[in-house]
Amino acid sequence: RRIKFLLCLLLCISIAVFAGLLIKVQILKIGDKGPSYRVSRGDVITLRYTHSMYGVPVTERLRVENGYFEIFSVASSDAALEYFGIASKEEQNVKGAIKEFSIPKGSVGGHSLSVHGDTIPFATLHDEHTSIHIRLVQQPLLLQLIYTLRR
Repeated sequence: RRIKFLLCLLLCISIAVFAGLLIKVQILKIGDKGPSYRVSRGDVITLRYTHSMYGVPVTERLRVENGYFEIFSVASSDAALEYFGIASKEEQNVKGAIKEFSIPKGSVGGHSLSVHGDTIPFATLHDEHTSIHIRLVQQPLLLQLIYTLRR
């Protein structure tokens, strides 16, 4: 009786581990050693910084769609928007899709990224590279659960 119970328990654990390795989730990775977040289609990520030429705040809003960042809004001063080639201050004033982007570590813009209510200032990240890479990756659910538990 005890052996049957242990075999059933072992089978259930094996199925759960196997499923956890097969099921992939989308992860937003911020740098090599920075935080990562589980994101879903439609989640909005906000990038904030100071424009290097005009010294004004810039807010770029990106939506997670099908493994890409779709930029849909840039808010700033008229001069900065003109510099970017954006003619409108409306909410949906740009359209573009990118797989990943990077910000030089020594950038003077004071960049930060907001996701799920958290704001991550890039100045606090300790990557080995000269740029902070922001990208979407597919990762097994089990690895993400382990990472989340370790945080």
